[in-house]
Amino acid sequence: MNNNNIPNPPAPAPPPPVGEPDDVPVKPPKIFDFAEWPFEIPDIFKRKELSYNYNYDLATSKSLMIIRMIFKWRGSLWEAVYKELIVWICAYTFVSLIYRFALTGSQKDLFERFGEYCDARMGYLPLNFVLGFFCNIIIRRWLKLYTSLGNIDNIALFVSAYVRGKDDRARQIRRNIIRYCVLSQCLVFRDIHVGVRRRFPTLEAVAQAGIMLPHELEKFNSIKSRYQKYWVSFNWALELLNVAKAEKSIDGDNSRNAIAQEISKFRAALTTVSMYDWVPIPLMYPQLVNMAVHTYFFLCVFTRQFFISADAHNKTEVDLYIPFMTIIEFIFYMGWLKVAMELLNPFGEDADDFDCNLLIDRNLAIGLTSVDDAYDQLPEVKPDVFVGRSVKPLDSDDTRSLKYHFGSAAQMEEISYLKKEEDKMIAAGKKPNKLKLWMKSVKRKRFETSATQSYSVSFPTP
Repeated sequence: MNNNNIPNPPAPAPPPPVGEPDDVPVKPPKIFDFAEWPFEIPDIFKRKELSYNYNYDLATSKSLMIIRMIFKWRGSLWEAVYKELIVWICAYTFVSLIYRFALTGSQKDLFERFGEYCDARMGYLPLNFVLGFFCNIIIRRWLKLYTSLGNIDNIALFVSAYVRGKDDRARQIRRNIIRYCVLSQCLVFRDIHVGVRRRFPTLEAVAQAGIMLPHELEKFNSIKSRYQKYWVSFNWALELLNVAKAEKSIDGDNSRNAIAQEISKFRAALTTVSMYDWVPIPLMYPQLVNMAVHTYFFLCVFTRQFFISADAHNKTEVDLYIPFMTIIEFIFYMGWLKVAMELLNPFGEDADDFDCNLLIDRNLAIGLTSVDDAYDQLPEVKPDVFVGRSVKPLDSDDTRSLKYHFGSAAQMEEISYLKKEEDKMIAAGKKPNKLKLWMKSVKRKRFETSATQSYSVSFPTP
């Protein structure tokens, strides 16, 4: 057979040209699949609904508003203690029924002697001292953590003011400084906050969110350290300040040092947060407080019974069946303990814990907006409408201040005025009339007040 007519197979396609290293597209970070999370997230770590914010309701301290606040349920004292209270009431009722209907006479006498013995020594448990000192430590610790969470505002304002330039290079330097600071904050919160850890379980998830770029992740991973590397992105931010100064985007050492000081304050606050998580309050103290409170009310199940035997040394005068005073005591002491335990670790998933995910998003959004969109956006300088007039912006009858405060010592002038008027009456041979002096004082005050308000502000028409 003649094979001359068989067409030749097509030549293989040439390999795609290999571009320069700068032309190779950057691979996107690996998308993290939450199915790869090594263990199931317990329900206890799921975010609770935010608690009730009572600030607006208490804008006035009227009795009705306070009563409404007291009887709120979500995030309240009642929600915190009702389960323990139900368990205690059930235990008290069970012991009471056994005492009243199941014990013999001698057994009742033994039970009453035991209750009398324990009740006489309940003061051995100093609940007020233990709970008060514990709450004092916890609240001071909570306030320190709250003030150390870190807001990016000062860094963003200083970067926007001192890193000058509208070109892309200066713009990217400003944005990267902000992003590196937020990155360090994110890395700290990943290790101490349950919600942030769930959101960013790996560094790849942080890169996927855009807080860290892929090449920055590679650089970050290339730095070997046996300790946490929160400081790396701060190092990048401070080095960018040197780059900006070398490229004349920052005018001098003073401007660079001003930004560096704000970054240092931000870093110091995050270090404080990290150290507080590293060194908690010794476990013995929370254990001691919890054991003291629960032991006290366990004994109250026996000591606060209504003893009804005729020959009991501590016979109850009135058998009320329900221990009202002990229930009130239980609510107060157990609520006190719940407050302390709620504030002990504010980086959890409780309703009143710090929402660090929101803080990260807020810092990133405000910081980048300040150094980018709002950069060099100064309004035109024009004369204001208060030139040549007494300064008083427009207001209404609802917002106008009821009284101007001139200082408490200003009453000396009023007393001196009344004394002079009284002396004039005495010199004229008249008896001083307190009512007339008071009316003169009122008219004088009204005249001075109307004189300060007798002007109008007219805004210029565009």
